[in-house]
Amino acid sequence: MNGISRRLRSAAVASGLALSVGVGVTAGTGVATAAPAPDRASGGAEAATCYGSATNVTFAMGSDEAAHTFGPYWTANPRKCGDINLKITTWGNASTLRSRICFKPTGGNDFCAPWKGLKKAETLNKWRVLATDVIPGTKYTIQLDFASGTFRGKLAD
Repeated sequence: MNGISRRLRSAAVASGLALSVGVGVTAGTGVATAAPAPDRASGGAEAATCYGSATNVTFAMGSDEAAHTFGPYWTANPRKCGDINLKITTWGNASTLRSRICFKPTGGNDFCAPWKGLKKAETLNKWRVLATDVIPGTKYTIQLDFASGTFRGKLAD
């Protein structure tokens, strides 16, 4: 487990959250990328309960290319996915969109995962895991940065 993952896990456990963040770093670049979502399309019942329960989301970024926060959202209770998954179906203006999840525990001490880059060619119309092993009923927000325009898609948690 690398230092970032270890710190994320420690901070999450200290905040009362269980999660793993699907972040990988492309060798030699230092650029974080989203881990691909498991293929639930062939998962039958799992696909029906997780991706089948996805809700439509719109992220209006404006034209400033600054960080914007969307939500709050709550993970399904009882658990449907166990993960926070995003599929962007309409891409705004950006070649790479930075994203991260910020958890909002009831006791305070918000916890934000590191930023990760989502590239249009690798992300458009594909499910991406933003966080895994999230406790049912967890409150969170999604932050997006380095983009403008409107992004639309589906959120499954």
